Amino acid sequence: MRTKGAEPDFENQIPEVTVLMDISGRSELNIDPNTMVQPAEPRIYFTHHTYETIPKGGKLIYCFRDQKDALYSFYPFVDSISALRGRVSLSVFSELLTNLHWTADNLRGLLGWWEHRHDEDVLFLFFDDLKEDHTGCVKRIAKFIGVECDEETIARVVHTTTHAEMARHSSKFDVHNLVPFWAKMHGDDPPSEFIGRVRKDGGKSGDGQKLPREVQERIDQEWYDIITAKLGFRDLKEMRATWKKEMDMF
Repeated sequence: MRTKGAEPDFENQIPEVTVLMDISGRSELNIDPNTMVQPAEPRIYFTHHTYETIPKGGKLIYCFRDQKDALYSFYPFVDSISALRGRVSLSVFSELLTNLHWTADNLRGLLGWWEHRHDEDVLFLFFDDLKEDHTGCVKRIAKFIGVECDEETIARVVHTTTHAEMARHSSKFDVHNLVPFWAKMHGDDPPSEFIGRVRKDGGKSGDGQKLPREVQERIDQEWYDIITAKLGFRDLKEMRATWKKEMDMF
């Protein structure tokens, strides 16, 4: 969007285009978010921070994905870059992460961002909205960050950000420059091959239904305990519908 939908000419998105704030500043990575040269304005940073912990002062774009889908998608990525490498099944992995409150913490994070969804410096998105109304979301993001885009530019941006097109350039999004760092952190040798953040068979909604039934039930219970108890939404579909109605009013 900042480069008007140009073909990706970078080696790796992180940190060349989008600085990962969570690990920036680590001396062994030589990534300084304050001096890192970015290809265009405005400068963009990527993070997993909650609303409460994220540094303020800039514009904030938050995107939430169905937690079953997110957990299912997370498995092949972590499995390929860590010491797991096929030695831990999806069933064991998903049970472990729910035991570590990975999904519950993400739902608590959703609560914090939801409270600020109408703030002028916050753009609140759902992953499934990006899938179902790709063009509309691109236009919303462009307007939010103050980048003027005509219809031709919007069309180019939509094309270059489809899953199929990003998968065609998957090595540019696979964070291969960070894998040795993560492997060293865990006392492991870097893998010779690994699955990046844009899997050729990924980017779909509904894959979370492939998780073990007991894991799905636990995530459903977490939703009830955290989201339904606080906001009243019985499921993500109901929450998305409410947000769409609110946006239609503005």
